[in-house]
Amino acid sequence: MATVSQYAIDKSTLYAVESAVIKWSHQVQVVLKRESSQALIQGQNPTPKVELEFWKSRCEDLEHIYNQLMTIKVKGMAELLDKLQSSYLPAFKAMFRDVEAALTEAQDIHVHLLPLQQHLDILENVEFPKVKGRLRPLLHVVCLIWATCKWYRSPGRLTVLLQEICNLLIQQASNYLSPEDLLRSEVEESQKKLQVVSDTLSFFKQAFQDRREHLHTYFKEDSEVRVWDFQASLVFVRLDGFLGRVHMVEDLLKTALDLNNLEKLEFSGLRGNSLSQKVQRMHEEFEEMYKVFLDCSYDCLDPKGTEFENDVCEFNKRVEDLDRRLGTILIQAFDDAPDVEHAFKLLDITGTLIKRPLVAQDVSQKYLALIRMFSTELDAVRVIYSQHIQKEAEHGFSPVHKNMPTMAGGICWAQELRQRVKGPFGNFKNIPHLYLQSAEGKRMIQKYEDLLSLLEE
Repeated sequence: MATVSQYAIDKSTLYAVESAVIKWSHQVQVVLKRESSQALIQGQNPTPKVELEFWKSRCEDLEHIYNQLMTIKVKGMAELLDKLQSSYLPAFKAMFRDVEAALTEAQDIHVHLLPLQQHLDILENVEFPKVKGRLRPLLHVVCLIWATCKWYRSPGRLTVLLQEICNLLIQQASNYLSPEDLLRSEVEESQKKLQVVSDTLSFFKQAFQDRREHLHTYFKEDSEVRVWDFQASLVFVRLDGFLGRVHMVEDLLKTALDLNNLEKLEFSGLRGNSLSQKVQRMHEEFEEMYKVFLDCSYDCLDPKGTEFENDVCEFNKRVEDLDRRLGTILIQAFDDAPDVEHAFKLLDITGTLIKRPLVAQDVSQKYLALIRMFSTELDAVRVIYSQHIQKEAEHGFSPVHKNMPTMAGGICWAQELRQRVKGPFGNFKNIPHLYLQSAEGKRMIQKYEDLLSLLEE
């Protein structure tokens, strides 16, 4: 039978052991409750390497804890809890099981995530225009992880990884675009870069959807297929925001490129000088308006920032006014055009300006006028042709160019008439198809084709 002193020692030791178990349980729970999503939840923008590092560190931490629990000293403590029938023994056993299970999980996930390292290194070091070609292989590895690692086969964990991949792509795209220089660089160069980024990020979303639809191919025939049943918007929420900014900058630069053409716009005709001066003043207004973007200090690609968005909104309002004024000027210039040739020259010198929606809307009323003008020109050519044929019938020969044989002169005459109608008709490809399909447009086309057939006989 145990003596009183032995009982006191056992009681004291038990208390110390139980206190240690309580302390360890709290410490272990802190480790076990850590999630790789913590950085995302806190509003940070971690990349996939944070995910890999998390599981590597988790393995190391749990291995350290597990090794401590397996020491002779700790085993002796467990035996004491058992011997003295401590109420903390179940808690100790549960803690050990939790650590053991978490370690097995972490080791398996860590091993399965390792193949990502090579792909991530490539994405971080390759020039951004070459990133697109690396996205399918990257997603292929992600699919393999999903299919082969049961511990990682949960929507919560996979969406974290995919969001981190999106963060990496945004980071690399932003570095490539250099937001601080994007609006100050040559517009055409910035447009090319923005197009590369837009194409690459959109391709990633398409590739994700493609792999999602073919996920079953990664599972063995006799195994249950687990699909990605989470909403894609959970993955792409930040990427879509960034893409939205890219498109906003693209629209801004396109407008800038269009309105820069105002400087080159000059008109002829009775009011040519007056209209040209108005356009030059509009160009000066545009340059003053655009200056806000050249002098800005904010990151125009940051979806969370509102300054750029506010500036663009105000800029677009003023651009609308410029577009309406330009539409009015172009209508006046069209009215001064003496014939079809001059009208099409006017269309040509306006370049992309005439395709701007508000300008096109104002100028559209002149497209039917162009069709009518050309139809009148076709009538005039038809009269010339008829007169020529009539003279040939009356005199037995057709008048031709001086110093040219009859046959050669006739051919040359026909070619000149054909060119007179074919040249202007070719310009109609630059006006909206809608107007050519109107009743007047169809009649004009039929008249043109009939006349061309006559001239080719």
